[in-house]
Amino acid sequence: MRRWLRSPVLHFVLIGGALFGVRALPAQRDRARTERTPVVISAGRIEQMQADFVQRWGTMPTPEQSKALVEETIDEEVLYREARVLALDFQDRSVRRRLLEKMRVVNDGPARSQDELIGRAHALGLDEDVVIRRLLVEKMRLLLAEDRNATPPTEEELEEHLERHRDRFEQPAELTFAHVFLSASMRGDHVDEDAKALLQRLRRQPLDPESAAEFSDPFPIGLRLQAYTWNRIVARFGKPFAERVFGMEPGTWSDPIASPYGLHLVWVHGKAAARVPSLPAVRRQVEQSVLAERAAARLARGLERLRGLYEIRVEDVSTPGTALAARQ
Repeated sequence: MRRWLRSPVLHFVLIGGALFGVRALPAQRDRARTERTPVVISAGRIEQMQADFVQRWGTMPTPEQSKALVEETIDEEVLYREARVLALDFQDRSVRRRLLEKMRVVNDGPARSQDELIGRAHALGLDEDVVIRRLLVEKMRLLLAEDRNATPPTEEELEEHLERHRDRFEQPAELTFAHVFLSASMRGDHVDEDAKALLQRLRRQPLDPESAAEFSDPFPIGLRLQAYTWNRIVARFGKPFAERVFGMEPGTWSDPIASPYGLHLVWVHGKAAARVPSLPAVRRQVEQSVLAERAAARLARGLERLRGLYEIRVEDVSTPGTALAARQ
């Protein structure tokens, strides 16, 4: 027996068997990871999505909106599953913290180390958690969108992007104007008469805005307003006021224009039309937009690739249990 145990043949067989077992482990693990069960969006789940939509928006989703909700749910399910396949949860600090919080609530045994608590949480299925699910879905999105070898956008790419998205970078029209303010709270019932009398005086003399300022009641944000956009004027004075002043020609006094504060006699100094800025003026914003567009394209390609790993079934809401769509 001792002679047989010392036999080189036996040693060779044992070593070979061990090596075969070690090499087989990754293959078995890979096979387990690639055996993906179908993604099934049941009729009940779709109805719950629709109910949540109604609760949030107060109306039933349109067919297009329902389809978008289903597609988003499929994406999140695929992202979550692949994050688990890649074990992204094991080293994520936010996931570990969440598991520790849950274990400290349910653990009634002796004190354990953090690693023991996390292992116990996995064993109890506490990692099937809405918060953890969201964390892993977002982490998988970032992973798919990431490109560590990305090159900076070229000058030609930036120029093309700026031209293609003119509306995104367009600077709105701006108006510079002055006004003489007549306060409704200070003048009461006389505000209309005072405004008409002052307008006649301004046009008769005539007075420029600087000279006319002495006849104005105090106004919190001043009497000369430089480079105000439509939205900014609406926010300060209201939409009817903005419509009137944007329709004026520069260099004349307006009729009294009402705002929530009182009446205004307005003098438009000048208008700047909406325009697309030059690339140097918005280079940083354009660069960020190009990189975001690249990342979105990588994410879309990654999602398409991951969806191809699964059989996807969507049930018909009108006939539960009937597959409305099935795609690989």
